[in-house]
Amino acid sequence: MSTRIQDQIQSDIFAFLKSQGVMTLATQSVTGPWVATLYFGIDDHMDLYILTDPNSIHGQHIAQNPQVAFNIFDSHQKITNPKLGVQGRGNITLIKGIAANTRALMLWHRQNPGIEKNITIKDVKKYADTKLYKITPSYLKFFNKVLYAPEEYGIWKG
Repeated sequence: MSTRIQDQIQSDIFAFLKSQGVMTLATQSVTGPWVATLYFGIDDHMDLYILTDPNSIHGQHIAQNPQVAFNIFDSHQKITNPKLGVQGRGNITLIKGIAANTRALMLWHRQNPGIEKNITIKDVKKYADTKLYKITPSYLKFFNKVLYAPEEYGIWKG
């Protein structure tokens, strides 16, 4: 596939992800798989940022296995319309350092406005049950029949 087409697919995926704010995150450990619904933020490199409890089931899985999968879609789409959503996989890491956490929280708030005063960088530093993580995608599959007919999807590999 040409670089121009790959750049267009990346741009299409980025625009879609910027229009959303909720993901389903899939994790895996020796005890089995788990899914969690989480709010996310995104940066210009398509890294995704989540805020979650490291003691949750998915938080414990992340500590054991940094490989995750996720799904982001428009939950208001009708079944009769063409499917629109992103499936992906990548690695997740705990964000460390005040500057990196502040930036990640800003991105998270930008995607999910309205509770900036309720979840602050002080909360992230103070509470053990509030940590920021970064997901670096390695593979994204964008279902969008309107843009990619007849295949129905575009693929981006990081």
